[in-house]
Amino acid sequence: MVSADTIRTAIGVIGNGTALVLFLSPVPTFIRIWKKRAVEQYSPIPYLATLLNCMMWVLYGLPVVHPHSMLVITINGTGMVIQLAYVTLFLLYSTGATRRKVLLLLIGEVAFVGAVAALVLSLAHTYERRSMIVGVLSVLFGTGMYAAPLAVMKMVIQTKSVEYMPLFLSLASLVNSICWTAYALIKFDLYITIPNGLGVLFAVGQVALYAIYYKSTQQIIEARKRKADQVAMTEVVVDGTTTTRASNNNNTGY
Repeated sequence: MVSADTIRTAIGVIGNGTALVLFLSPVPTFIRIWKKRAVEQYSPIPYLATLLNCMMWVLYGLPVVHPHSMLVITINGTGMVIQLAYVTLFLLYSTGATRRKVLLLLIGEVAFVGAVAALVLSLAHTYERRSMIVGVLSVLFGTGMYAAPLAVMKMVIQTKSVEYMPLFLSLASLVNSICWTAYALIKFDLYITIPNGLGVLFAVGQVALYAIYYKSTQQIIEARKRKADQVAMTEVVVDGTTTTRASNNNNTGY
């Protein structure tokens, strides 16, 4: 008979894997930033928000705050390192006010988490109190991170296109949220259940939108290709006419 702890650990390991996929999904964006040596119009806010979220969950999983949460520490510690690498690239390749903004936000986040840790460890003297304080804050930041796709979902509904909402990432988010919700429910942990339960709802919404607007997306892409082909053919015709006229002018001595 497999124990609940064994099942919970197995689910947590799977959750670590799916979360890692989500953390690494922006890599192509940062390869582009590195090659161009510029951040262009990309926003640092999602990465700073995810960094803060990871730092709070690492604090939550510490043995002195919430014992027996090693899987929470491992994935969020990994995520913290990955997001810090993204933010560092923003600092390297941004300039002026943008760089100052990123630096100030980064310093503010580190100071905030440090202050929370110091206050919790010095003023809260039981695991329950420490878990509650850090857990509530983690729920707030985790919910904000999971709610971020709402803007993309709104764009999908407005444009009737899922072109900029990759199915792979939506499915990875769904599996990740399901894993961590199950992990939290086996040995009930309200603070992990709330943001990941909401994550399941948001991810299901994304997959549903993908199913609804997949056909219209293909039609939009095909129409765009036809329009591009027509423009290209028009340019060829115009160029050919211009060349022919120029040749005739040369032959007649003009």
